Amino acid sequence: MLLLGSLFLTFLVCYALSAAPVVNVENFPLTYEYYNSYQSTQFINDTAILLSKAATVTDADSDNIQTAVIQITHGLISGDTLSYTDVSPIVGVYSPEDGKLTLTGPTTAANFQVALRSIYFKATETYHLLDVPNKHNKLVSFKVTDVNSDASAIDNRAINITGATRVYTEGVPLIAQVN
Repeated sequence: MLLLGSLFLTFLVCYALSAAPVVNVENFPLTYEYYNSYQSTQFINDTAILLSKAATVTDADSDNIQTAVIQITHGLISGDTLSYTDVSPIVGVYSPEDGKLTLTGPTTAANFQVALRSIYFKATETYHLLDVPNKHNKLVSFKVTDVNSDASAIDNRAINITGATRVYTEGVPLIAQVN
């Protein structure tokens, strides 16, 4: 009986020490602005915007993160993409069907933090004048899982889609506004 109680106590102590990682992104929305020329009834934008300049990843009981999942959880339409700048040894795969970018390690929380700070959103779909503004706003979720299979709570970043009439000059790239 004593041995069984000892094993149970060991299990409780180990279980209590396992902490989930924490991921945080800015809590104010981004603005992704579509432009149209005076001659057109369609809005276009050919630039990508950085989702988070200040994302943080921490884990109290392990410095190693296994995966991060970044997903457009609201407002996904054909042509929406998430991309990132490679951070070795993290491998990223984007699934356009569900708007999910999966980053896989394992590597340090600091490396995942760098990767999360390099994720871009881009919409390649052209909107008709009547579809904009605010009809296609997005919500992007961030979640990380450590090497102990502990998952963080989800943190979200909103992207407000807006439209404006601007003079478009052929050959000059359009610029997305970022708050």
